[in-house]
Amino acid sequence: MTIVESTFSRDEWNSTAASFLDLSLIQTWGYGEAKSQRGPRKIRRLLFKDSEKLAGLCQCMIREIPFTNRGVVWINRGPLWRKNSLDDALRLLEMLRALREYWVTDRSMYLLVAPPLYKDEIGTELLSGYGFAPSHRSEEWASARIALDLPLEELRRNLDKKWRNCLGKAERSGLLCRSGTEDSIVEYILREYAGILRHKKLRGAADPDLLRGYQTLSGEHNKLRGFIAYNGDEGLGGVLVARYGNTCEYIVGAVTDKGKSLDAGNFLLWQAISSMKGLGCKWFDLGGMHPVKTPAGIFHFKNGLGGQPYSLVGNFAAYEENALNRIISWRLEHM
Repeated sequence: MTIVESTFSRDEWNSTAASFLDLSLIQTWGYGEAKSQRGPRKIRRLLFKDSEKLAGLCQCMIREIPFTNRGVVWINRGPLWRKNSLDDALRLLEMLRALREYWVTDRSMYLLVAPPLYKDEIGTELLSGYGFAPSHRSEEWASARIALDLPLEELRRNLDKKWRNCLGKAERSGLLCRSGTEDSIVEYILREYAGILRHKKLRGAADPDLLRGYQTLSGEHNKLRGFIAYNGDEGLGGVLVARYGNTCEYIVGAVTDKGKSLDAGNFLLWQAISSMKGLGCKWFDLGGMHPVKTPAGIFHFKNGLGGQPYSLVGNFAAYEENALNRIISWRLEHM
C-alpha cells in the first residue's frame, strides 16, 4: 500500500470519493475547503495505491505549530476504503500503517484519525499493532440510516406509530413545504438555527458560518437542500439536508414553537426523505444519534423514523514519544 499526494479539482475529488460506500460529509471537497477558510488549517489530499490500483483516499486537516515543521494531522471519517460491503477491514489497517509511516515516521507529525470503521467490525486492539492507541478525546460517532430503496409506502409503515400519527396530523392541518438549494431557502434556515443557538446558549454541532462556506464552495450535486414548512404564509422553520455520493444526511433542524405545536418537524423530515429518495439517494443518515450523548428528546424523535443504528470506533492517535508531542497530546485532551 503506497500513498500519493495529489491536487484535485472539486469535481475530481467528489466524483472519486463518491465511489466509496463510507464517504461522509466531512470527506467532501467543499467541507475541507470551508474548514480551511475558517481557521489556521491546511488541507492535504492523499490517494492510496495497491499495485497501482486506487484502494482509498483521505482528506487531511493540518494544523502546524508556528516556527516548526511539526503539528497535528487530523483525519476525520477517513481514509475512505470500503468499495463494497464485503471488503476486508484489513485493507483499512494497511492504509493506517501507511499513514503512520507517511505522517509520523517521515514527517514527525502528531496523527489523529477517526476511521470509518464500525464498532466491533474488528478488534480495535489490532490497531496497537499498527502503531495506534485510543485517543484521550476518543468519541464514538453513532447514528442511524434509512434505506431509501424501499417503496415509500413501506418506509411510512416503518415509522413508529406515534411518529406516524404526528405526521398525519401535520398533513391534515394543511402544512405546505418549499424546498431547494437556493440561497434564500438555505439562508432562512441557517438564520433560524443560529437564533435557536443564541437563545438557548447552545454550541451547535453544525456551525452556521461553516455551512454557509460549504454551500458556496460546493457543486450543485453536493449543495445543501433546504425544506421549509409553512402554515399559510407563515414560516414554521426548516431542515437542511446534505448530499454526497449515494447518501444524504440530516444536518440542521430549526422549527419554531408554533411549528412544534403543529408537528412541523415530522412533516419536514418526511418531506426530506421523500424528496431525497426521488433524487436517487440510497441512504438517509439521521445525522447523529448517540444513545447517551444525544439529548433525550432529539434521540427519541429520530428513533421514531425506524433507521438502522450504527456506531464507529472513535479516535486513535499515532506519534513519536517526545516532549513536544506530549504537550500536543495534553492540549488535545484538555480542549
